[in-house]
Amino acid sequence: MKIALVLHLYQPPTQDEAVFRRIFSQCYQPLIKLIKNKKNFSLTLNIPLSLLEQADKYGYGDWISDIKTLYASERVELVGTAAYHPLLTKLSIESAERQIVLNEYALGYYFGSRTGFEGEAAVMTKNIGGFFSPECAVNNEVVSLVSELGYDWVLVDQTAIPNLSYDGYDPVYNTLKGLDIKIVSRNKSLSDALSFYREPSVDQIINTIFSKGDNQVIALDGETFGHHNPLGIAMLEDIIDVVVDRGGSFSSVCQLLPEMKARNIEEIIESTWGAGYEDMATGNAYPYWSGNEIQKRLGSLEKILGDYQASIPVSDEPHDSAAQPLWFYESMTDTLDETKEYLKRLFWIMKYEHSDKYWWSSKKAILGNPMLFHRGMVEKSLSYASNVAASIPDSKGKDKILKLVKSIASMLES
Repeated sequence: MKIALVLHLYQPPTQDEAVFRRIFSQCYQPLIKLIKNKKNFSLTLNIPLSLLEQADKYGYGDWISDIKTLYASERVELVGTAAYHPLLTKLSIESAERQIVLNEYALGYYFGSRTGFEGEAAVMTKNIGGFFSPECAVNNEVVSLVSELGYDWVLVDQTAIPNLSYDGYDPVYNTLKGLDIKIVSRNKSLSDALSFYREPSVDQIINTIFSKGDNQVIALDGETFGHHNPLGIAMLEDIIDVVVDRGGSFSSVCQLLPEMKARNIEEIIESTWGAGYEDMATGNAYPYWSGNEIQKRLGSLEKILGDYQASIPVSDEPHDSAAQPLWFYESMTDTLDETKEYLKRLFWIMKYEHSDKYWWSSKKAILGNPMLFHRGMVEKSLSYASNVAASIPDSKGKDKILKLVKSIASMLES
C-alpha cells in the first residue's frame, strides 16, 4: 500500500496574532519536526501566502527554512494554490489568476532561489506541478485555468467526479478532453475518517486504511494534528509507524501518479470538500460558504471590489520589485509611492477575497461547535473593503462599497 498524504496548512489574513502563535506551537512546528525525523516519509504540503506572510512577519523564519530544506531534498512536495485562500469558483478568471500567480511568486520567494541563471535578482522555483484549490472548490472553468497555467495535476474532492458514491473511491487519476492536466480526487471517506478520528488507539483507523485498497490519496487540514486534535501529532506518528511496519509507505502525490491508471471523464461537477453527497444531491456545493443573507451580501461586496480592481491601470513606471516580498510593500526599495499605493489597494482586495468571511458567518454546526459565527473575523474582513473605499475619490463605486459594508455590519450586530 502507498498513501499520498496531502496536508493543507492555512490561516486567514484576519487571524489574531495570539491565536496564530498558539496554532503554530500546537501544530505547525511539531508537524515539521515530525516530518524531519521520519527519514522514509514523504508527503504533499499546501502552504498559501496567507500563512507564509504571517509566519515571516511573526518571526518563524527557521520554520520556513526547514520546509525549504525538505522541499530541496524532495521529502516534501509543494503545490500551487491561491494566495489568500478565496473560493476560486466565485472569482472572475482575472481575479483567480492574480491570486494563483501571486502565490507562485511567494513560493519562489520563500522556497526557491532569489537569483536568476546569470546572477540577477529574480524569484525562481522548480517542480511545482500540483495545485490545491482552496476548500477544493473546483468547476470546469477553474480546472481549465489551472491547466492553462501549466500545472500537471489538480486535487479535487471525490464529489467532483461523476457517478462516484461516498464509498466508491477509485485510485486513478482523471482526464478531461482538451485539457492537459491530471485530476486527482481524494478518498473522501478515508480523509473524513482521519479528520475526525479521536480514539486513543490507532488500530481502528489503520484497519480502515488497509481495507480501502492499494493506493490512496488522503487530503485534509494540517491543523487536524495538534490543533483540532491535541493528541493529533502523536496519532499521526503512530499511524506512520504502523503503516510502515505493515509494509505500507507514504509518498507525495507526484510520486504516486506514475502508479495510477488514467480514466476519462466527461465533466467536473462543481464541488468543495465541505459538501457531502447529501448536499450535492440538493445542488449545494457550498454548505458552509453560502446560503444566508450575510453571506450573499459579502459575495456582492467581493464582486464590486473585484470589478473595481480590474478597472485600475497598473503603473508602468519603472520600479525594482525583483526578489522582494510584494506583500510587505511599505518596506520595498526603489519603488514609487504611486506603485506602493496600487499594491496596498490590491492586497486589501485580495485579502478580502479569503473564504473565511463566509465560513465564520455561516451559523452552521461542525466539530462540536453549535454555530460557526465569529463577528470579529467578519468585521476584520469588512475593514479591508472600508480601506479600499477610503482610498477611492468620490464616486458611485465608493458609495456602493460603504453602503454594503454598513448593511453587513448591522446584520452582524443583530
